[in-house]
Amino acid sequence: MSDTVAVRALATLAGYAPPGGEARIGPGETVAGLAGRLGLPLGAIGTVLVNGRPARAETPLSPGDTVSFVPPITGG
Repeated sequence: MSDTVAVRALATLAGYAPPGGEARIGPGETVAGLAGRLGLPLGAIGTVLVNGRPARAETPLSPGDTVSFVPPITGG
């Protein structure tokens, strides 16, 4: 298996998605580490999903994971 994860940056975060929608990860990589390498400010993220499940900044990533960054939902 490759040492990459699929990255989905949704809505207003789409500009932070890596080319081709994949990013390389290293040993011990976390959600926060990946977001930082993508230049994605943690304050701009409302929810993170790893393989469709809610995740936290310190959640470790594994090759083959799908990481979805979702902006905060607002409205009235």
